[in-house]
Amino acid sequence: MTLEVDEETFRATAPLPRCKHCGGMARPNVLMFGDWSWISTRTDSQSGRRSMWVKGISDAGLRLAIVELGAGEAVATVRRQSEYIARTYGATLIRINPRDFKVPQGQHLSLPFGAAEGVNRIADALRGE
Repeated sequence: MTLEVDEETFRATAPLPRCKHCGGMARPNVLMFGDWSWISTRTDSQSGRRSMWVKGISDAGLRLAIVELGAGEAVATVRRQSEYIARTYGATLIRINPRDFKVPQGQHLSLPFGAAEGVNRIADALRGE
């Protein structure tokens, strides 16, 4: 199903997506503030698989790098998760953010750029440019 958006009002137009189980309005599986209807089953499963994957990398003696794009300090959930994984598994955190770019002490990289520019600069550095 392709969702159309009215360019003047920036609102989705009918037909809107419906839940295949109850027929009610479908919604993205994204947790919002004060969202008591959110069902975490899928996200919990994904989180468990990610944890197993990260642990597998660590157990294999491989090094993990976390590239964090645009996660600011106002809603620091992503930042805390990146820092936790870096701390727990000895990973390198590469934080790309034009304003909130400070990283914890250790072998981490802080890039004060927008996401596209930061990623492009990393790619250029890897190519030796």
